[in-house]
Amino acid sequence: MGFCCGIVGLPNAGKSTLFNLIAGANAPAESYPFCTIDPNIGIVSVPDKNLQLLAEIVKPEKVTPTTLEIFDIAGLVKDAHKGEGLGNQFLGEIRGVDAIIHIVRCFKDPNIAHVSGEINPVSDIEVVLTELIMADIEILEKRIDSLKKRLKMDRKDSSDIDIDLVYRLKDELSKGKSIIDTDVDINPPQMKAMGLLTAKPYIVVANIDEEGIASGSEYLKAIQQWGVERDITIIPICAKFELEASELETEDRQEFLESVGLKGSGTNTLIRACYDLLDLITFYTPVGKELRAWTLKRGETLYDAAGLIHSDIQRGFIKADVVPFEDFIKYKGMSGAKEAGRVLTEGKEFILRDEDVVVIHFR
Repeated sequence: MGFCCGIVGLPNAGKSTLFNLIAGANAPAESYPFCTIDPNIGIVSVPDKNLQLLAEIVKPEKVTPTTLEIFDIAGLVKDAHKGEGLGNQFLGEIRGVDAIIHIVRCFKDPNIAHVSGEINPVSDIEVVLTELIMADIEILEKRIDSLKKRLKMDRKDSSDIDIDLVYRLKDELSKGKSIIDTDVDINPPQMKAMGLLTAKPYIVVANIDEEGIASGSEYLKAIQQWGVERDITIIPICAKFELEASELETEDRQEFLESVGLKGSGTNTLIRACYDLLDLITFYTPVGKELRAWTLKRGETLYDAAGLIHSDIQRGFIKADVVPFEDFIKYKGMSGAKEAGRVLTEGKEFILRDEDVVVIHFR
């Protein structure tokens, strides 16, 4: 089971440049609308300092980090929900992701056109959010019509969602609010099954220029204030600069970043933020020749973890040895942790905690 984030924004906001930076890919990034038509897909390793510490103890032949999928979805424009600019196709691609990365342009460049002719990051993101809201309203209106027909036919048992909830969702959207930003109790799988875009958690990337790295800019300050007012995370990244830095060797890269006042890569911050946004946890399996990190939704069990590793392990599950990461490091491995009485032997219903180290026993 993989988790994916989709990068969206207006044309020429820097989506494909950010995607290339995150995924180490080579997607087209040209200065004209709809350069990206089909979504580019990248598999991104989640930054994890724990793996190095675990590897020093386990000494595996192979270390495998956990990953996220990143979709680079073509630029949305005003009235995309009506099909403008191939909007229906692009909105359809967004429906398949678990979370959304909104990228907004916060830099001037006379060589890169802006679809509205004016750089205004707050207006830009509100255009995109409005298109998602309008698309959701259309979905709910169709759902209401369908539910009314079922109720007239006295087929209440066939309804998969309460009509009062549908009306409430539509009412909140009509106020210009994304579903995720309301106090409606959301069931994510149900919202995803309905294809509702604004029920997805989202994060905002402010694509800044080199001058904005050190001193900020009015564009960046404006979108940051917008984020504060809505409790939305804003991550500033100079995508073009970091893409250039990514082509250097590790030591040179860090020196290059520090030359403009960056302590580290903004993309690592973004990837980690997406991971947290989806409420995911990491667990580790130091078995055989491979040390591997895995991703689970918070609240899932050892049985879920076993199925993620392999269906045969899930079917034959007997028990699992579980030790917190800190104890695994402190006692130099599973054997030392057992001697110290820090290893739990648990059944399939045990809820895994973030950074647990796990060895599953199975038939």
